[in-house]
Amino acid sequence: MKLLAWVLLGLLVIWAIRSKKSTIHTEKPEVPRLHEPELMVQCAHCGVHFPASEAVRQTDMSFCSEEHRRLHFHS
Repeated sequence: MKLLAWVLLGLLVIWAIRSKKSTIHTEKPEVPRLHEPELMVQCAHCGVHFPASEAVRQTDMSFCSEEHRRLHFHS
């Protein structure tokens, strides 16, 4: 009878260890949220690509700086 109790106890320990390992592997790691990619535009004067939110615009043209906008139209 004692042998059966030890076998059952051993099986219970093995089952507990395996169930603990399986819950560790099934948890999905938290993935950090990435920012949405920003549209890139090209400077009409020098050709450099930069984020559209930083553009200096005139008519339908984009410039990387106020100086390049000025130089483009006054050169």
